[in-house]
Amino acid sequence: MKKLNKDYLMRFIISFLILLIMIMVTYAINKSSVLRSAGIKTGLIDLSNWDIDSEIFTLDGEWRFYPEILCGNQTISEAPRYVNVPESLGYSKDYNVNTAEYGTYEAQFKLKTPGQYMLCIPYISSAYRLYVNNEYIGGVGHVATNKEEEEGFLKPSNYLINADSTDLNIKVEISNFTCIKGGITEDIYFGTVNNIYKYTTNKNINDILMVGILIGFGVFPLLIISKYNKGRSGYYFAGFCIASAVFAFLINHNIGGIHFVCLPIKFIVKAEFTAFIVMLIFIYAFIKNVYPSGIKKDISNCLIYIDILYLILIFISNKKKMLNIVGNSYSVILLINAIFCIYIIVRAMPKKKIYALFSFTGIIAFLILGGLEIIALEMGGSIRFYLKDNFYNLGLLIFVLCHINIFLMDIDQAYLNASYADKMEISFLHAQIAPHFLFNTLNNLYVLMEMDLEKARKLLINLSDFLKVKYRFNYKDFDEYSLLDEVDFLKSYTAIENLRRGDKIRLSFDFEGVNVSSIKGETDILTKKMWFAKVKFQPMILQPLVENAIRHGYKSELLEIMIHVSRAGEYLDFLIEDNGAGMPEFKVKMLNRSNSHGVGIPNINYRLSKYCDEKLIFESEEQKGTRIRFRYRMEEV
Repeated sequence: MKKLNKDYLMRFIISFLILLIMIMVTYAINKSSVLRSAGIKTGLIDLSNWDIDSEIFTLDGEWRFYPEILCGNQTISEAPRYVNVPESLGYSKDYNVNTAEYGTYEAQFKLKTPGQYMLCIPYISSAYRLYVNNEYIGGVGHVATNKEEEEGFLKPSNYLINADSTDLNIKVEISNFTCIKGGITEDIYFGTVNNIYKYTTNKNINDILMVGILIGFGVFPLLIISKYNKGRSGYYFAGFCIASAVFAFLINHNIGGIHFVCLPIKFIVKAEFTAFIVMLIFIYAFIKNVYPSGIKKDISNCLIYIDILYLILIFISNKKKMLNIVGNSYSVILLINAIFCIYIIVRAMPKKKIYALFSFTGIIAFLILGGLEIIALEMGGSIRFYLKDNFYNLGLLIFVLCHINIFLMDIDQAYLNASYADKMEISFLHAQIAPHFLFNTLNNLYVLMEMDLEKARKLLINLSDFLKVKYRFNYKDFDEYSLLDEVDFLKSYTAIENLRRGDKIRLSFDFEGVNVSSIKGETDILTKKMWFAKVKFQPMILQPLVENAIRHGYKSELLEIMIHVSRAGEYLDFLIEDNGAGMPEFKVKMLNRSNSHGVGIPNINYRLSKYCDEKLIFESEEQKGTRIRFRYRMEEV
């Protein structure tokens, strides 16, 4: 248990360091470029005081918007409306703008000096065309005035702008027939070529780092899934991490655009929502598996049906209205799943306090930081943090770190339970042998009481010594039982047998040249200082072998049984040999194939295989005796 507590502390420290490193890297990357809000008012912005060498502007604020007009290469005479950037046209307070399926954005710049600049458009969720001073610069997809001709793609792009004067006019034509959100819904960046390239490269590094961490956390459980927990929680957690990585890959368009250059926006939108709902399904399955008694089955099934229904809705949504329903419902679905998960965790707290505390911390951190990112995005230029675009990532990282610790604790607990089960199983096997020997001894005692009271008295004394050694240890914990204890145990047992067989059994021990046959291990101080006195040993490994040698090898003559023990690296090599009756070849083969139908030999083989993946090896010839070898892993008491 102390080792487990140390493991928990070490994992907590490692998790904290990972989170700290991620925050520091994110902060350093974002701080490497100074972002300033342009704060556009009525489509006008004055950048004459711009620090060109270090600053990048986010072109947020009040842009002019001309609904139902596509005239980017000409001067527009019609009175504009004003919309916030970044913001979806679907959320605009202006009714006429809200219903516009296409239109033109416009902003007028006053620059400090003419020169070469760059405009970075990470993502516009519509087809668009870009014009600078009425000259076409580039675009993505095919802008049209009807949904049949419109064709939108996802493609983050950087556009080189040569400004011949300090006056700069930028127009963005957009059509929005198929996407959930129309218009400029994310920040557009303006700066020098070097600064924009540096900023986009740093953003790519930051996003790739987050996706890489999620993939790593997804693969990790698959590599260490324990057979004791049947792998379910590991598979669920791995599925959640991989789905989260895919979702992060899709929503972080800096890296998503590298691979999805020409995929339709509708496909990307569906892929985003699919990854999102798969994340929720996997994490709910994980939490339900960790806290199986935390929720009633009917309620659990209800949430599963809701999530599956939402997933089906994503696949069948081909029209803009249906996609709008899906898009506007995702926050509700997230909230419902969060409530269910928190409910399960709170119910499980009395039984699994540490697990539940990790889960609760992870979910609350994820919800708070995710909410902060939504607020930051909705408030646009009025809120600027170095971590503004990474609140969601950091919340997700905290959530994942909390639950990877739960997964590892679950593995530890499963392993601990399995270890307890093994010890209980071995204890049961010990109990199988004990009555067999005890009944035989009591029967002998009964006979001797009528024939020889003195021998009966000696038998009782030896039986007392035998039982004193046998029952002084705890069957569930063999850490205090040594090889020297087993020697004393065998001496008492042989003394009992000699009372029946007229002292015709001689048991001796050779531990690397040390003959302990005549030493009383419990009383001899020198013996207790020998190496074998410190070796941990499972009780009743040797006793059944000695018992079999006596029962099957005794021939009314002197039976000599020698036990040799030698060290071989991390193992002990045992050899038990006798000069008894021996065995025929077919029986030796049967024993070596572990086909014995008795209790003792299968019991020993099973325990040896569990402890050190070894088994007994028999050699024997009729009338010449038997030799038994095995190897035992050496540990100190």
